[in-house]
Amino acid sequence: MNTASGFSINRLRKGASTVLVGAVILLGACASAPKPPTEAMDAAQSAIGNAEVANAGRFASVELGEAREKLSRAKSASANEQMLAALRLAEESRVMAELAYARTETAKALAINSEMSRGAEALSEEMQRAGDQR
Repeated sequence: MNTASGFSINRLRKGASTVLVGAVILLGACASAPKPPTEAMDAAQSAIGNAEVANAGRFASVELGEAREKLSRAKSASANEQMLAALRLAEESRVMAELAYARTETAKALAINSEMSRGAEALSEEMQRAGDQR
């Protein structure tokens, strides 16, 4: 039996069934609680540990402090079953810890470069004096 628009009732039923199945799957996905972002929090904790070992507390204390604070907030959000917020905060924590590490390594490299430049200048001056004495 055809309707005025050319669609059969069976086609209409099949389409409605597909929509209904999709809606049930979507609702089921929404109803299940998301899992805690354990991997993201572990990655953040690891990045904080790396920054601490690199002595970021001395060279990038603001960034390291922010990384610790965001990880703490991520753990709290996870405990309150706010998994999306926990994931976002854990990822932000990792990024801040990596920034602290990078800034620390940069500061160390700049300090070494500065020391080497001073050493080269001192050596140059010493060579100049030795040449003047001949």
